[in-house]
Amino acid sequence: MPLPEPRKATASHFYKYSNAAHLEWLKDTLHDHEIYLPNLPELNDDNDGLPKLAMQSEDEMVSFIYRQFAKSNPDMPKEDLEKNALIIRVNVRNHGPAALHPSLVQSLDTQLKDFRVYSMTKRFDMGNLWALYADGHRGYCLEFENVGPMFEHAKDVSYLDLKDMEISVPSPELQKGYFLYCKTRDWECEEEVRLVLPSKDGRSKVRFDPLWLTRIILGKAMSDENKNKIRLWAKERKPELTVVTTYYDATKRAIKLREV
Repeated sequence: MPLPEPRKATASHFYKYSNAAHLEWLKDTLHDHEIYLPNLPELNDDNDGLPKLAMQSEDEMVSFIYRQFAKSNPDMPKEDLEKNALIIRVNVRNHGPAALHPSLVQSLDTQLKDFRVYSMTKRFDMGNLWALYADGHRGYCLEFENVGPMFEHAKDVSYLDLKDMEISVPSPELQKGYFLYCKTRDWECEEEVRLVLPSKDGRSKVRFDPLWLTRIILGKAMSDENKNKIRLWAKERKPELTVVTTYYDATKRAIKLREV
């Protein structure tokens, strides 16, 4: 079954949960109007953003290895490329696709490692995300309005069974990067939305219009010291940023917001 084509995210707002371990990063976000996009090895899940590669036939593997070799040697004369194509075919035939499969997966992972992903979600009141990504409500959450050209590229993540995430090397899903927006059902409760920068882009930070960042939400268990520090940064920001704090509404059994 082919991977689903990524869909543009249509939620009115996006939310980015973070802990308070490196508050200087938050200050840069508030005052410089930039977000940092981690590369794939920096993401929380070791498998995140990496395709599950199907076992290839002998011909498919020869073709894949040869394309990689030719790409790495663009100035090699045609006759030398042809000689190496024969060597590659002999090696694949002698060792077999199964023996060579792990090294091909490793090679592909290396090529993809510089893709950058900014993960968000569609709600501010997700207790599981406050616990996991915001240090048990001691962190904060940024609220972005879904407007402007940057968020035109924000797409919903699709959650699939692991068996349905397997793709072959020549597939369009691999060439078009659909796998970057797919995760296993273990993560379905996160309702993730993501922005992706291709490796060739070269940037690790992206500037945004300060009007797109509408509020900063402080966790109910954040220390007073950190709350005061963030309130000061929000007040210094141009335009000044609204600050709210979460609290637990025992009657409604829900996380709510109050201005402080």
